[in-house]
Amino acid sequence: MRNISLLAIVAILFSSCGQDFKKGEKGLEYKITATGSGEKLKVGNFLQMHVCQIISNGKKDTIVNDTRKNGTPIIEPFDSTSIPPEYFKIIAQLKKGDSLTIRLLVDSMYKDNPGAMPPFMKKGNYFLTTVKLLDVFKNQTQMETARIKDMQLKMEKDSIENIQILAKEDKILQAYFKKNNITGLQKTALGTYVQITQPGTGAMIDTSVVVVTNYTGSLLNGKKFDSNTDSSFKHTEPFNVNMTNDYTLGGPVIKGWTDGLKLLNKGAKAKFYIPSVLGYGKQKMGEIIPESAVLMFDIEVSNILTKDQAKAINESKLNLKKGIEKKFYDSLKNVKDRQK
Repeated sequence: MRNISLLAIVAILFSSCGQDFKKGEKGLEYKITATGSGEKLKVGNFLQMHVCQIISNGKKDTIVNDTRKNGTPIIEPFDSTSIPPEYFKIIAQLKKGDSLTIRLLVDSMYKDNPGAMPPFMKKGNYFLTTVKLLDVFKNQTQMETARIKDMQLKMEKDSIENIQILAKEDKILQAYFKKNNITGLQKTALGTYVQITQPGTGAMIDTSVVVVTNYTGSLLNGKKFDSNTDSSFKHTEPFNVNMTNDYTLGGPVIKGWTDGLKLLNKGAKAKFYIPSVLGYGKQKMGEIIPESAVLMFDIEVSNILTKDQAKAINESKLNLKKGIEKKFYDSLKNVKDRQK
């Protein structure tokens, strides 16, 4: 994962100042670009920062983590008890607006336990941490206000980005439908495409029920990644989808599922085509599902449960599990008693 603009900034810092890093403790070297203003930090302040961590071999830089990519800066308390002393002494020199680069040879990081060094690190590499101190808050109230603002900005940014991704992936799906002569599709308000292959009966699914399903998930290239009807995935029990806001009845699923299920009723079979923003987004899931993957699911609604029915079934399963565990521990106790 690379961030050209950030690496360019780091390169400028290095080239403009040569190698004039100051020596810190425990092998740390650091350089402060003092472009900020205001008072120096005090214990009890809260720091709003963009932080990037980079592995550098002198020729190639690999970004390990970057809060700019994640969308929001981090806000952390400036506290000598939670920050390692060698880092605390360096950070304490900063003012609002300053930039900081800290580097450490990975040899020093893993000096006491070289076997723990990750394979992507090599002796002689530098572990670089760049910090841009955006703001300093003096109390909890200021900090919470800033955190809420950051979250709102991220949500707005994500919303705009998701609209752009949906438009792009809609074109991909339209091309896929045309190429494979897929017709009879319904598009939900959120953007899931549903092809009903077998109509069901009764009331339509809504947010008051738990839906019992059988499914197979695959990518657009046809590669399966999960199924409870294919025994090779080693779980063939029905999968309950909690459509309610009562999370004691089951955890949440991807939006594409709850979105598409509202077009179905009991006994229905359908195929869902789910854009990545309604699936796993930019997350890579396991070895098969890449980032920003468009997903397909073959879905069968085998039953629809009321909240009370779902709760009764969950309690029955829990009691059965407790009974099995009790028998197991009782058998262990009997073995120990016989050995006395």
